[in-house]
Amino acid sequence: MSGKQSGLYTVVANKPIDDGAFRLAVAWENAPPRAGQFFLIKSGRSSVLLGRPISVAHYDGYAVHFLIMKIGTGTKELAETREGETVFMLGPLGNGWSDFLDRTPQNGKPLAFVSGGLGCAPLLYFVEELAARSSPSFHFYAGFSTASPKLTGMITSLPVPPQKLIVTTDDGSDGEKGVITDAIDVGAYAAIFSCGTTAMLKAVAVMCAKAGTPCFISAENHMACGVGACLGCAVKTVSGNKRCCADGPVFNAQEVIFA
Repeated sequence: MSGKQSGLYTVVANKPIDDGAFRLAVAWENAPPRAGQFFLIKSGRSSVLLGRPISVAHYDGYAVHFLIMKIGTGTKELAETREGETVFMLGPLGNGWSDFLDRTPQNGKPLAFVSGGLGCAPLLYFVEELAARSSPSFHFYAGFSTASPKLTGMITSLPVPPQKLIVTTDDGSDGEKGVITDAIDVGAYAAIFSCGTTAMLKAVAVMCAKAGTPCFISAENHMACGVGACLGCAVKTVSGNKRCCADGPVFNAQEVIFA
């Protein structure tokens, strides 16, 4: 079965991870999602109208896995769901990282994956997708506010581990103290793939533009319908407004106009 699906799906696991986040696994026996795509998700007994857009972090052939931070009502309700309960999901939605990788010139340099916080989620799945079709050479840069051993462990336990892992924390509790954009020389890479806060994505995009390095970002705009109908998640680009949900969430950073 192909294309997006919607309905109630069974929770197979829900476990806390670092710093108020949790890992939710939901049974999914439809077509595998692509790395970079997302689902709109809400608890099956939710009080909120709209699902929350959550990127895919892993798919094991039986369940799709998400890394979610408890922020508002919708995500707190998801955090409280238990094995055997249901969640409503619409997806998979959006484009994928590989749409851009396949158009990136190969120059012998490694790739770099740059994440901030749970922005590591779609990049983790991207590594798995790449591992299934090749043996990529890549470095992983992960920035956190404080030490996140479980998230860091997910990176080191990937099917193909990074040739180099650089971790930064705002408080210096793990890796280098500071922000992740201070730790990377973007000119050393064939391309940069990045997901995190808008401020981080802008900083990465500016650095890549100066170095002439291709850069692709996963935007985190607020969404409503998830299918491009409501136009509520506009991303400003050099060719006009694009819909984050339908035209993205992955964009060529050099085409995005940051505020």
